[in-house]
Amino acid sequence: MKILISTDIEGVAGVFHAEQVRAGNGEYERARAWMTAEANAAVQGAIAGGAEEILVNDSHGGFRNLLPDGLDERARLVLGKPRYLGMMGGLEEGCDAVFMIGYHSRSQGRGILAHTINSFAFSRVFINGMELGEAGLYGALAGEMGVPVILATGDDVFIAETTDLFPGAQWVQTKVAHGQGSGVTLSPAASRRAIAAAAETAVRNVKGTTPTPRPQGGLAAPQGG
Repeated sequence: MKILISTDIEGVAGVFHAEQVRAGNGEYERARAWMTAEANAAVQGAIAGGAEEILVNDSHGGFRNLLPDGLDERARLVLGKPRYLGMMGGLEEGCDAVFMIGYHSRSQGRGILAHTINSFAFSRVFINGMELGEAGLYGALAGEMGVPVILATGDDVFIAETTDLFPGAQWVQTKVAHGQGSGVTLSPAASRRAIAAAAETAVRNVKGTTPTPRPQGGLAAPQGG
């Protein structure tokens, strides 16, 4: 089984402020290390669950935030842009499932550092009458390729607005949002433990099930009207 781990930074435990997610700020260097560590926790859990191959996609900003020399050597890293499939880059290699690590809620929401694609370009994005954030948009893209999202992590607002889109996925709440830049977070170590456990469960669940025909758009396609 091949897993694609798409990793953003705003949903990572300990991240609350814009300076933590933009290169050139001192706090960014620590936040990108936390981001890399959460990606590694997902790698660890996926392998424990039975995954044979893993791609980690750096899905934040300029797509070059993860630390290559800090990445678990059992994974390969998708870095830089321009890139085919954006935050789902790597699916073209024939992946079986997707993890979304460190994701955030959509623009106009009350989640921590909430936005959709670009904080200055998009206020709200609708597809077929459904308002979607990055997880919904890129989850639908994965679904069009027949690849389900089986694990997602981020704050409570992200989880509340996204859960119905990916039935059967595992979820890890890394923090609770009190506003755009405040809330309560797990420690990075506690977040990593939770992610590793959920990743192992997610992969075991998939490997333990007999494949069944998927509806058009795949299991990862947003549900509802």
